[in-house]
Amino acid sequence: MTIGEALKSLRLHADMTQTEMAAGIVTESFYSKVERGVHAIDADVLIKILTIHHFDVTRFFAQIS
Repeated sequence: MTIGEALKSLRLHADMTQTEMAAGIVTESFYSKVERGVHAIDADVLIKILTIHHFDVTRFFAQIS
């Protein structure tokens, strides 16, 4: 699973919109492109997004192949 796919799966499971997931850390447009694999996301930004929503960072990275 890619980072974008894992983010989308996590977001849908949490019943959140892309705007909610972006949380003002990145734009909705940028976040959408990360989910689709168009843009890469910096590790610090990714961890900030996961942390602000209280998602388990270690579990998230365990899904990535």
